[in-house]
Amino acid sequence: MDNVQLLNRLFDVIEQDILPKTRAGVAQGNKIFGAAILKKSDLSTLVAETNNEIENPLWHGEVYAIKQLYTMNQP
Repeated sequence: MDNVQLLNRLFDVIEQDILPKTRAGVAQGNKIFGAAILKKSDLSTLVAETNNEIENPLWHGEVYAIKQLYTMNQP
């Protein structure tokens, strides 16, 4: 994958995966920061999240995404 394809994929993830969750989160009272974790081999989205500070003030978008990834991989 070249740099242009990578950049286009990252923009797609922001627009299609992170932004909808961020809009919903902001409507509930969270701030606007979100994050995604992608699979290295094919850049598929494993997790996309946004701030969830109304549940816990530590759940910033990137931290909450890591937490959700960890939760997904539990038996």
